Amino acid sequence: PDVIERGVARMFGNLGEVLNVVNDVLQGKLGQAGNDGGRFIINSTVGLVGFFDVAQHWGLPKSDGEDFGQTFATWGMGQGPYLVLPFFGPSNLRDAPGRVFDSFLNPIAYVDHVPTRNELYGANVLSDRAELLEAEKLIRGDKYSFIRDVYLQRRDYLINDGQVEDDFGGADYE
Repeated sequence: PDVIERGVARMFGNLGEVLNVVNDVLQGKLGQAGNDGGRFIINSTVGLVGFFDVAQHWGLPKSDGEDFGQTFATWGMGQGPYLVLPFFGPSNLRDAPGRVFDSFLNPIAYVDHVPTRNELYGANVLSDRAELLEAEKLIRGDKYSFIRDVYLQRRDYLINDGQVEDDFGGADYE
């Protein structure tokens, strides 16, 4: 089951490469767009619709991913207040509309057969949830504050491509 769970997660991740490529281009990251586009083509064909990550072994590493929230940030839009959206979870005023744009680039949205499309969405949610089960055990103290802080830190990390300044109160200790 672990092999199948990982394969299914990779399949949905492969579909996300379409979103990555578009946002890479909109952010001016053309080299990354080539990498992500190459990953999508290789994994969709040789990797059996992404069940196997063949591109990783061929020198095309998986990126952290891009979305419209990150693109809006690159364009200078501020994050606004933190929000918790019913059924969607943590967000902010910049990322919430970004999710709407993201949904238009999700290939699952274009599956004509509604029951199949709904099953694919459901499988994607279950796959995401399965990946988070172990992380949920790490939550200590106030769950709301923990999730808010982790969400905001992760978004900052993604927007800045991993180049995040850690202050750790450094100004007080200089």
